[in-house]
Amino acid sequence: MAQSARGRTASRAHRAHSTASDSPFTPHATPPPTARRAGAGTRAVRADTIDSEGLPEVIAQVTRIPAHYLLPPTVPSPFIGSLETSLDAVLEWGSHNPGTQCVVDAFLRPVDPTTNWPLLLRTKRVTQNTTRSRALLESTLVLLTRTLLPNQIAQNRALTARLYDRKKQLAIRLVLRYDMLRDWKMDATWHPMSVASVAPSGDQRGLDAITFTQAARDGRRPFMPNILATLIAAPAGGWTTHAVRERMKHHVTGLDGYLLLTDAAVAAWSDETVLGMASQVALQWQWLRQNNEILEEMEIHGYEELEGRADECEWIADDVRRGEWGKTVGRRSAAAATAVGEGGGD
Repeated sequence: MAQSARGRTASRAHRAHSTASDSPFTPHATPPPTARRAGAGTRAVRADTIDSEGLPEVIAQVTRIPAHYLLPPTVPSPFIGSLETSLDAVLEWGSHNPGTQCVVDAFLRPVDPTTNWPLLLRTKRVTQNTTRSRALLESTLVLLTRTLLPNQIAQNRALTARLYDRKKQLAIRLVLRYDMLRDWKMDATWHPMSVASVAPSGDQRGLDAITFTQAARDGRRPFMPNILATLIAAPAGGWTTHAVRERMKHHVTGLDGYLLLTDAAVAAWSDETVLGMASQVALQWQWLRQNNEILEEMEIHGYEELEGRADECEWIADDVRRGEWGKTVGRRSAAAATAVGEGGGD
């Protein structure tokens, strides 16, 4: 007998990940899902952010969109947006870095939320000499931030674009989105900071001089300053409807900062900081990979789980289901306006 939509929801909801805050925590195993109500299955997990203690904040709270979001995108994008592409890149990386088979295996195997990335990467460190272990840590972080995470973000955007094309009124705060892994950044008026997804103009080719598909001598992909603009860009011709265009906006989160890590910034960090950041990004890549798998399963079944009211849907963020998102933004906007007004009268 075919599995019901409710049954599939109950069996998959515990695998979805979306963070509730940007508080620093050491990477840890995913907590078990919380029951929503008796007989109603389980709610999609909104797991705590897994920042390691002492990790630098790589994207600050700002009041305007930074310039790197507005750079011309690279066309065509070097990010195919498939899991197979990422796994091939892992194998290629392993061929450039002997003695990393345990790390390669951890990337290749199906997602295991109990993977202890700090222990795995730390164990690899103590089996290498100091210079070699540091180079491997940095190389692992580069693999994650310049290849694996961007590929799965591109995959997620393609999956959600097809979803929104089918369900144009679906709430934006779907917990399976890549930009729901971390809290949305707010502007000075407590409105979410977002970047429109528009098609590049005919003369925008974006940093073509850099061949991003060519690996350096150690398998490291060069830093791509316009990586966010490339990932956010709409396909040629733009989105088909206003509803889809609105839902495909990119919301600024702490995840963006991972993609903007330069070689110089990482080189200035301590070994423990690089270890913590690599572990953090690896776990969030796993979560995104798993969320993409759920979206693929949903697509096969015609998005049955997303039928009905938003406040009853397991896949919509709790704050929207409770009707608190708009109220919170409204209260904070009013408070900000009052503060500005009081400041102007001094």
